[in-house]
Amino acid sequence: MRVVNSLLLKDDKILLLFKQSRQKWFLPGGKAEFSENVIQTGIREFFEESGLQLQNAILGAVTTVVVEEDEGQREWMLYTIKGTDAVGTLCEVNREGTLKWHNIDKLDELPMFEGDRFIIKHLIQHDEPIVSTQFYTSTYELIKVISSFDVEDKGII
Repeated sequence: MRVVNSLLLKDDKILLLFKQSRQKWFLPGGKAEFSENVIQTGIREFFEESGLQLQNAILGAVTTVVVEEDEGQREWMLYTIKGTDAVGTLCEVNREGTLKWHNIDKLDELPMFEGDRFIIKHLIQHDEPIVSTQFYTSTYELIKVISSFDVEDKGII
């Protein structure tokens, strides 16, 4: 399964979606459709959830998500797109939840999955993409992250 979410970083703020059912903040996103590339998916999903057309979209992160379960492990691919502008009118409420702008310096105060926070912080602080694997418990508590920066730091690449 390919899931794509999109980060809009503008004026030191990011647009996040609060999902009432999970009581957490997320980047807008969703599943890729057949034959759709991840940039197309990120732009389409961002528009569907926000009413905004993401501009200057680039691939920011490729993440393998591994969830430990009683019957073994489950995994999927998560791609994160980064944009620096958007056009259109923000639709603050949609079928998924409520969208709101957040100052990037308040990111640590927001309830969200720690792996998502890790990716968002990287995309705020760096221009180059990151490749990582995130390991979670069955209740989505982050166990560990292995990233391309870890590998580079050890001189493996």
